[in-house]
Amino acid sequence: MARKKHKKEKVSQAIQSVAKKKQLVVIEPLTINLSIIILGVFLSASFLLYFLSLNFGFVLDDKIVLSENNFTKKGLEGIGQLLSTDSFQGYFGEQKEILQGGRYRPLSLISFAIEHQIFGLNAFVYHLNNIILYGLSVFIAFISLRLLFQEKSKTLKQIFVSMSFLACALFIIHPIHTEAVANIKGRDEILAFIFSMLSLYYSLKYFDKQRITSLVIMVAVFFLGLLAKENTITFLAVIPFSLLLFRSWNTNKSIKIIGSLLATTLIYFFIRIQALGYFWIDNPSTDIMNNPFIGLNTIERLSTIMFTLLTYLKLNFIPIALTHDYYPYHIPIMDLSDWQVWLSLIIHLGMVGAIVYFFKKNKLISYGLGFYLITLSIVSNIVVNVGTFMNERFVFMASLGLCLVIVQLLKNITSKIKIKQNNIIFLVLFITLFTAYGFKTIDRVPVWESELTLNQAAIKVSKNSARANSFMATAYFNRYKEITDSEEKKKLLELARPYAEKAIEIYPLYYNAHLMLSGISAEEYKYDRDINKLLENFKLSIQKRPDVDYLTTYLKYLNDRGNNIEELTAFYLDVGTRILYQEEKKYTWAIHYLLLADKLRPNNPKVRSALVQAYIAIGRNDLANMYR
Repeated sequence: MARKKHKKEKVSQAIQSVAKKKQLVVIEPLTINLSIIILGVFLSASFLLYFLSLNFGFVLDDKIVLSENNFTKKGLEGIGQLLSTDSFQGYFGEQKEILQGGRYRPLSLISFAIEHQIFGLNAFVYHLNNIILYGLSVFIAFISLRLLFQEKSKTLKQIFVSMSFLACALFIIHPIHTEAVANIKGRDEILAFIFSMLSLYYSLKYFDKQRITSLVIMVAVFFLGLLAKENTITFLAVIPFSLLLFRSWNTNKSIKIIGSLLATTLIYFFIRIQALGYFWIDNPSTDIMNNPFIGLNTIERLSTIMFTLLTYLKLNFIPIALTHDYYPYHIPIMDLSDWQVWLSLIIHLGMVGAIVYFFKKNKLISYGLGFYLITLSIVSNIVVNVGTFMNERFVFMASLGLCLVIVQLLKNITSKIKIKQNNIIFLVLFITLFTAYGFKTIDRVPVWESELTLNQAAIKVSKNSARANSFMATAYFNRYKEITDSEEKKKLLELARPYAEKAIEIYPLYYNAHLMLSGISAEEYKYDRDINKLLENFKLSIQKRPDVDYLTTYLKYLNDRGNNIEELTAFYLDVGTRILYQEEKKYTWAIHYLLLADKLRPNNPKVRSALVQAYIAIGRNDLANMYR
């Protein structure tokens, strides 16, 4: 009996020992030296890929969040305003209710404010910090995935062929990330990724060890992620999904993690609503540059969204035709008659099915697809209108999921090749893909040097974007104002005009394009002094956008010169009576331009008669009587 009891105790001790070991093998922690080496690898890769951007200036939305944002430029003094207002208020001077959910992303702006306090508007510093943060973000993704997958690699050789490292290597070199890194404004994406992955990391630490400090840190970094950008909220689903796939489910621990994240989200929403004054705008902007779905029915909207989702997938796997401009109508309005809409629907339903199918058979594929779809959901325009059809930076976080899928698929394919060196074949395929992505990234980075280089690259891809064409015209026009050589200036005007005209052709009501065309026409007039040509160009813009301020300003200038009185009077009468009154029925604007004529030719009977008709049309008989 004693021998039997002793045997049972030994078996019990052995089971406990295995169980203990099992608990401890959740992950072999990296040594400090290995951690420093891996961090150095990712920082070096980030620097090698993006060092050219250190000499770049401020482009696109950089001026909105940094170089022309009055709150950011206050430095430390402006942090309070950045925390308590819409992120663009410091630029516009007032709150613009453009997007359904508004913009409350103070964290990146606070980082800019701190840098501005120390370095001023030194673009080098902001670009350098983006490069460092990008390398750091990939390292954090690596340690998070390593912990999630319970990888036990101890040596550099083992680490370099691990799933977490290979996926992150592909992630750091992916060309689709150039916008987020080379454009300073893209820091919000990087910071959101850093803190989202850290929240995953510390949720796993708590789940595995149940240390309250891990739970506290998880809440803190999750909150910082929400302050960086709204897509951090998708980790409310990513974290439970991660636990469900790679841990034995424990309801008690899971409730504590999910409950803490939900409570943090509620606090964040309370602060956000206090800052913005609203949670949701039912009627956002009616400008298609901020609301491209305006005027579309439900079928057109959903069909166009499915097309953009297909485009995202294509760019993740084959990142060739990259551009910063996906505005109307580079992305065309789609309907159910287009095969690409149906292809996208089939593929994405298939991805959902694959998540379920591979849930136990191949957890990495299931996780990669789930991670991608969950993190992309909030910027897909399905949940909330994000103000544009799509952007490459929107898929920054989500692309990690597809990097996992790509690496796993390569492993699956090569494992089926029945030769001893199938691991070498895998490495050859991976290195080939890695190299191709690397060359494309290096080729793409210089595009972000300036507004001109950026738009020159965009117009090659986004040929049917009104915004890309208008911005191209603006880039040439800005260059025109900078140089002094007369012949070169003329050439730049000739280059700018077709792009402004193309933008108007694509979107006839585009304010910026009409502003640009008016400016180009006015500058051409300085050279040719052809008043009739100038006024005919002005008519084209007045018909569609009589509210372009520049038109009124320049016409007042022509009035004050006292020349071409006959031509100008005929122009005002044609614009005021035929175009705005008779054709467009824009009576208030008809009056606006007829009053310019009246100032130029007081008591002209034709002008006064036209004013009488226009005032009667708007019900102002009192003013009509003044001109009878």
